[in-house]
Amino acid sequence: MIALAVPAALFSIIPIIVLESWMARNIHHVGTKRRLLGVALANGLSTLAGWPLLWIVLAAIQLFVIPGGSGCYGLNTFWGALASVTLQAPWLIPYEADLYWMVPTASLVLLIPAFFVTILIEGWVLRSGWPQVTANERKRFVWKSNLASYALLVFIDLGWLVYSVLSHKK
Repeated sequence: MIALAVPAALFSIIPIIVLESWMARNIHHVGTKRRLLGVALANGLSTLAGWPLLWIVLAAIQLFVIPGGSGCYGLNTFWGALASVTLQAPWLIPYEADLYWMVPTASLVLLIPAFFVTILIEGWVLRSGWPQVTANERKRFVWKSNLASYALLVFIDLGWLVYSVLSHKK
């Protein structure tokens, strides 16, 4: 999934920076250029460092912690399919005939931990970049802007999933 997640994140980084910069317009005591730079740097670091590091941690948990994490759960039952796309989201077992729905679903699953890693990284970056902004205002901005950004990413992933399911020919 890392081979798909990072390029997709890089593709979506410009619209996300624009969205979050627009949301930062109410951050007082920080000029427009500094707001844009802070948002761009925070998103760049969370994309280029956060996603790969998160994937490494999740793949290690999948392989070494989750019982049967490197085995096949199967897709014959609801619970097997659910385990295959949630517990094995970082490193999907190649069920070739079912990857059309598994990849976008695993991408949706990976957005959950990625959201929290992004909150941590962007909060840390903006703490350094916007020292004159109060901690509460900065925290509120990071949460609200990432809720909006991740809502956009969820919408895109859901569209990808619906398209994949509807266009799949058996």
